[in-house]
Amino acid sequence: MVLLGKLSCDFNAVKRGQISASEGEVVRILEIKNGYAVIRKENKTEGQIPSYFLEVGEDSSDVDIDIKVDGRADGRVKDSSPNHVDLPAPYHASFHLNQILPPREPFQAPEFVAFKSIFPSETPYFIQELRDVSVRFGEPVELQAQIGSKHEFGLKWTYPDRERDDVVISAPSDRGIITLLLPNSTLKDTGRYHVTVANDYGKSSSSCNIHIISSPSVPQNFQFAVDPAKKRAIRLRWSPPENSGGSKLLWYTVEYTRPGLKDYHEVIQGVKQTCIRISHLQHTTYTFRVYACNEFFRGDPSSTIAVDTEDIEAALSNAQFLSVQKKLKVNLLKTSFQECFNIDHKIGKGRTSIVRQLTCKISSNHFAGKFFLLDDLDFEKVSKEIRILSGIQNSNVVQYFGTALSEDQVVLIMNKVHGQQIFNYIIDCGYLSEAIMQKFTSDLLHALTYIHSRGIAHLGIKPEELIVESSSKLPNLILIDFGSSEEFSGQDLMNATHLSIWQGGSVEYLAPEQLAHKPCCKSDVWSLGVLLFVFITGISPFEDSGGSDDVTRQRILDGEIVDCKEKFKEHSPDVLKFIADIFVVEPKERLSSFDCMKQPWTTNSQSGELFMVDHIEDYVDNRRDRMRSSFLLHEI
Repeated sequence: MVLLGKLSCDFNAVKRGQISASEGEVVRILEIKNGYAVIRKENKTEGQIPSYFLEVGEDSSDVDIDIKVDGRADGRVKDSSPNHVDLPAPYHASFHLNQILPPREPFQAPEFVAFKSIFPSETPYFIQELRDVSVRFGEPVELQAQIGSKHEFGLKWTYPDRERDDVVISAPSDRGIITLLLPNSTLKDTGRYHVTVANDYGKSSSSCNIHIISSPSVPQNFQFAVDPAKKRAIRLRWSPPENSGGSKLLWYTVEYTRPGLKDYHEVIQGVKQTCIRISHLQHTTYTFRVYACNEFFRGDPSSTIAVDTEDIEAALSNAQFLSVQKKLKVNLLKTSFQECFNIDHKIGKGRTSIVRQLTCKISSNHFAGKFFLLDDLDFEKVSKEIRILSGIQNSNVVQYFGTALSEDQVVLIMNKVHGQQIFNYIIDCGYLSEAIMQKFTSDLLHALTYIHSRGIAHLGIKPEELIVESSSKLPNLILIDFGSSEEFSGQDLMNATHLSIWQGGSVEYLAPEQLAHKPCCKSDVWSLGVLLFVFITGISPFEDSGGSDDVTRQRILDGEIVDCKEKFKEHSPDVLKFIADIFVVEPKERLSSFDCMKQPWTTNSQSGELFMVDHIEDYVDNRRDRMRSSFLLHEI
């Protein structure tokens, strides 16, 4: 049994999946669901139409289906055929409709009957409903809908501006199209529009919203502020206009002009936020303004802002000064760095800084300036170094004077130590004795006990950070560079520790706990032990002869010292025991800096017997070669 339908009136497809059909056209109904019927036309095309366009009937005649059969008498489909398809079974739909269709004789021509309960086509309906629309102020508004009805119907429009007397409402066309026309739109026309169609069988309605879009008003509170993040940069800010012109869409265009330009030029357009940054301004005076725009209009310009880059550079410099000062948590020198100092030759280079000699323009005294680039500056780390240095007053620690800002660099200003790195000093002297070793050890311990008592560990002790000051009669050892230092707290400051990630570099002078990222104040004592071992032997105590850093690290962690018994014979038992008591892997069992000051070798007078320093010279050359091959030459 096949379900057929006949179009009660023309239907024009308006959506994807729908199909157009003409009044009186007979189609096959494949499915009825949610008020829509899926139909197949005579030309085999399929699609949806609203079910109330159909009058239905039944036909028991065969319908041609393009499939292959196996040629059997019963004409059944062969399941194994590669072109086998499942025929649609209309049983349920036919059975349901047979309950309400009148009975007729077999082979009777199809009879079509309209069923109001299933296909309510007696009442008028909307083939195409009203749609929301945005209209440019002053342009006409035209609303259109398409009505379907088997009977005559009336219609009624309602709209916001009831006082308008020029509204044009058209009668339904032959296709059921109705229109409402407002010749010239005004802001009063914004709102909800409603049309109702009705006949003797019922009524239907449709609504939409009309937005009349006018020009947005002027952006408010247009102002600028210097931006220290970029060179000669400003931030322009403004508030949205009080009136967006009735649009939900709003964006801005910023323009500028300057001497030499005849008109304004765009800086940026289509920006939705109310703040932009402009950098690298030229040395001139700029005038800026901003417009608000919606989909139809560009509003009037805001009030203008004049920006003089000469003034802005001073303001930017001050803003940058305050910003850096806040991040470093330190009071920067207020006097211009360039006014006070000449920058001379490079003294040294670190992982993130360069040290240069500074000459005071007033006194001609020399200082050391540690320069950090602002763009790469670790503010927290440098702030900690400044905080530590500023709290230290010790004759064996470099003296800190202050921090300044020099263009795009932060400069830590310290006293310049006139002297040499400790090993270079010894090589130039050409001799060494245990008495001289004891003097340098006492100087270093004097610095360490001072900082350790304040919960500060240097954690970067190596020959390059130990300068022998030669300006006085007796050589004086000065500890410099607190870039790796850490602060500790607690009742037991010597053994207090916390997580501190080692940043890489030479491991030669590091303690086991530093490699484990848990340094403490006693880590500095371990480094002192390495220094003394090199003094005596000219050999690094844990270094792998094959140059493997991994092996060296493991030897440090295990406390495995190289065999130098022959060289030990030339020195006193006290210094050897002193070194042995330092090289204890467990920090809690190791001597502290205070313990070291009480040891026999440090308290008793030592021999002034001189011995050659060829082993020191060989060590320095080998160390430089190792650093060069490891790309760590900046550390020496």
